[in-house]
Amino acid sequence: MGFVDHDARREYLQMGLATFLIYFMHAHGTMLAVVFQHNGLPLHDVGLLLAIFGVPVVIVTFLSGRVMAEIGALAAARLGMAVMALGFVSFAFSAGSFWGALVSRCVQGAGYGLVLAPVMTYAQGRLTQERFVYLLALFSTTAPLAQAFGPSWAELLFVRYGTAALFVGGFIPALAALAATLGLRPLERPAVRSGIGFDRALVVRRRLPLLTIFVSGSLFGYLAAYMAPTLIEKGLAVGWFFTASTAALFATRFIGFQAIERLDRRVVIAGGMVVMATGFAVVAMFSSRAAVAGGGAMFGCGYSVVYPLVSAWMSAGLAPSDRSGPQALFNAVFSIGLFGMPYPITLVISAGGYSAALFALAALGLSMAGVLLFDVVRKRPAQPGK
Repeated sequence: MGFVDHDARREYLQMGLATFLIYFMHAHGTMLAVVFQHNGLPLHDVGLLLAIFGVPVVIVTFLSGRVMAEIGALAAARLGMAVMALGFVSFAFSAGSFWGALVSRCVQGAGYGLVLAPVMTYAQGRLTQERFVYLLALFSTTAPLAQAFGPSWAELLFVRYGTAALFVGGFIPALAALAATLGLRPLERPAVRSGIGFDRALVVRRRLPLLTIFVSGSLFGYLAAYMAPTLIEKGLAVGWFFTASTAALFATRFIGFQAIERLDRRVVIAGGMVVMATGFAVVAMFSSRAAVAGGGAMFGCGYSVVYPLVSAWMSAGLAPSDRSGPQALFNAVFSIGLFGMPYPITLVISAGGYSAALFALAALGLSMAGVLLFDVVRKRPAQPGK
């Protein structure tokens, strides 16, 4: 139930496994800063190597719609996984050299940029509108699930066996990810392929979801860039926020989506933005373990509904073969928010500290929720699944 045919269920699960495995490899990258410093690179170079990753990610994500239109979503996903894996394993030879590591980092980023839109497009193509949002939400848990387990495994490899073991060990799940895509049927490609595939994405009714995912990416980007030092300043272990947010994300997607699937998407997304913003405000105002864990749980609940619902919103009314451009642009805009946020928010932190930055982002999230609710009131009453 909810799949286009009998084989589509198996294909949905296989691609979910492949996505988990490739992001499990990517999660090994949490040790890159440690490896670079272990190899004697200065802190300035380490920071540049970490930051440059976002450039190829955004550029290639923009182009992924065109790649999918030319070779199909399945082939594009495989190509992205292969490039991402090649860039990662090459660190075994390049991690001690700034320029060598720069090349490896850009190759890794290019592969990362090519993976997400194709796997999401492929998963959507295996689903019918029945339970579409719920099943897409479950699929989108595969990447954060990998991020929950990968860093600990990567740390174990590095501490016990060294740099080479870290990168070779991370390469193995990438090979398994490619193997998991064997036996999958390709999606039908669009009859007309031109430009970079944004013709169906750059229409008025898709501008609001693009703005929404940009704001969501900006809020989520704070977690990777500054949440750890925020908690350290409060004298707390980072797990109080991250463990709670991850647990809440999975609980909401596995349990809560069946209750909200028939509601107007804009209303649910607005609610998710409000809950994310409230979570940030709670962390800004309080320093107790319970409060920070509660803030993390709120953020996880809110984020868990925003990304998959906006992704489904971007694809609404389109045949599976016509979703490559919208999904590529959707993920590119998310990446711009994700990787572009640290610099401007650094200025806020310099002026007012981490709490000021959290309040600023909370205000941004609440403003986006207001825009969404205004759109509901201005256009039409809420309709299920719209």
